[in-house]
Amino acid sequence: MKTTWLTYGIPVVKRITVLLLNKYILAFTIFAIWVAFFDKNALATQWNLSKNINKLEAEKEFLLEEIDATRKLKEDITRNKEKYAREKYYMSKPDEQVFIIE
Repeated sequence: MKTTWLTYGIPVVKRITVLLLNKYILAFTIFAIWVAFFDKNALATQWNLSKNINKLEAEKEFLLEEIDATRKLKEDITRNKEKYAREKYYMSKPDEQVFIIE
């Protein structure tokens, strides 16, 4: 008896067609494809939203750090107004000479 790839493949093809024609498997497959690609909560949409959330959380952390640094600078300025004016704007009293050393 001679076995060829055509005679060997017939039961496999028959099994696949039987599985594909099973109404429960077919319904589940269609449902899974619909949910994965076409639904409002599709996988690609969820992935993009997750990336966006991660990016916004990183930006939030950066901005919170900036707020803390600005708050510390504000406290320093309110405590030492004269020092800030002299260092930042090179202000001096009328009878003083200012030498800038860098």
